[in-house]
Amino acid sequence: MNKTDRNIIMITAGGVGARFGSSVPKQYVEMNGRKVISYVIEACQLTRQADAILVVAHPNYHEELIREYGVEVAASGPELNVTKRNGLDYIREHASCEKLIVVDAVRPAVESHVLDRFFTLLDDYDAVACAHKITDSLGRHGQWIVNREEYYTLSAPEAFRFPLIDRYFKADSPLTESIQQLPETSRVYLDFDVPYYDKLTYPEDLAKIQSILKQRA
Repeated sequence: MNKTDRNIIMITAGGVGARFGSSVPKQYVEMNGRKVISYVIEACQLTRQADAILVVAHPNYHEELIREYGVEVAASGPELNVTKRNGLDYIREHASCEKLIVVDAVRPAVESHVLDRFFTLLDDYDAVACAHKITDSLGRHGQWIVNREEYYTLSAPEAFRFPLIDRYFKADSPLTESIQQLPETSRVYLDFDVPYYDKLTYPEDLAKIQSILKQRA
């Protein structure tokens, strides 16, 4: 990474996978003969617009990530928002980033053409998020009838004009999506056309994601 890099993808890989129950963090679990994170890195490397890729991971895995995938690395933190803040600080110090995409290391079905589209959308918007309509019935404590059309879910990947997210993102925020930390006046594009990229959270998620990747191949 250097000062000429403008479009950067940051992969957050600091999770320990406590709910997954593996001896190693779930992003390093093997799936179809490959580590989960390798699918994410490959999708990022296949983009046409990214100038650099940064993986924010525990230092124990830095040497392996550099050796196997040739990516740049920074140290993760004890929580996801600390990991993201560490990555933002590293990018500000080492590059002249204008556009940033943030990807989870445990969403191996992410696709490069979607990442490229997000880079392009940032020409006109401050941020881009994957949004999904709620298809199940929605309830709320103390309210029997809830109109699900008024709600949607958010998931990674996310994309930002770097100076904006760098300015407003706080490591100690309780918010779970980075885009929620931006001012409400920000020009945000909600992309409802991106398929939901399943997150590897529990062991039973593995078979489903394996099937998706095999069908795609």
